[in-house]
Amino acid sequence: MRWLVHIAFLLPLFATAQSGNSFVDVRLDTSVVRIGERARLLLEVAYPANASVIWPAIPDTLNKHIEVVAVSGVDTADGQRGLMRQVRTLELTSFDTGFWALPPFHFIVNGSPLDTRALLLEVRTVEVDTAQGLRAIKDIHVLPFSLSHLLREHVLGILGGVAVLVALVALVLFLRRKPSVTMHAAPAVVLPLKDRTLAALRTLENERVWQQGDHKGYHSRLTDVLRGYIEERYRVPALESTTDELLKELRVSALSTDHRGQLENMLRLADMVKFAKALPAPQENEQMMVGAVRFVEETAPASTPQDNA
Repeated sequence: MRWLVHIAFLLPLFATAQSGNSFVDVRLDTSVVRIGERARLLLEVAYPANASVIWPAIPDTLNKHIEVVAVSGVDTADGQRGLMRQVRTLELTSFDTGFWALPPFHFIVNGSPLDTRALLLEVRTVEVDTAQGLRAIKDIHVLPFSLSHLLREHVLGILGGVAVLVALVALVLFLRRKPSVTMHAAPAVVLPLKDRTLAALRTLENERVWQQGDHKGYHSRLTDVLRGYIEERYRVPALESTTDELLKELRVSALSTDHRGQLENMLRLADMVKFAKALPAPQENEQMMVGAVRFVEETAPASTPQDNA
């Protein structure tokens, strides 16, 4: 049977399968390696430019005798006859002597399967000259101690250790000399409701919103400030309520009838501007700010000594 194997070895080291304009090719750079040596296997596929290519999965072993040591990436280039080429290289090795078949690789090109042919790789043993006889294993040779050699070999580690030691000593000295200081975060200062509301109104006035033609934005922001003030002052849902719902809630609050009427006038005018697209006169815009400031100053709770601190 051995002569059949040698006949098989006379076949080419490459094989090509073709389908239409596409074809696949597989080549070995050598058909004979010694045990532990590597052979390079080249996989190539040629296809039209608009075709899709699915490569086979490359396992760690092609069979129980052939191991895949390394796999390159896929290189793409222009081929002949207007075809595109993709090439991939595998490095193979084996630690079993004998004749081992490399299985076909299965490609799918533009939906059609293409398989390479199987190749044959011979793995030979390393020849040993038995005429000289076996030699004893030599003892371990111990080199004499050399301080200069030790310093040359470990200079970076020694310098790094010295630097770390100096840094630790400096840190200890610094901590001993500098007394520990406990940092306390300053308590957040919360302004009284009246001051916060008047500051928001002054900010709105300084931005000159309605003077720039944005009457709706001016009235919306002004009434939002007032509603926020009322919600915190009288504990009613002013920001989520309509004007009618808010006025109804305030009937049972500590807000006086006069101040409730003043507030209603401002809210009604703002609703006309926001929802009915009314265009107020400059005097009405100015009076809105004056009325809002007066309303806050007259209805704000009396300040406590803690608020003035």
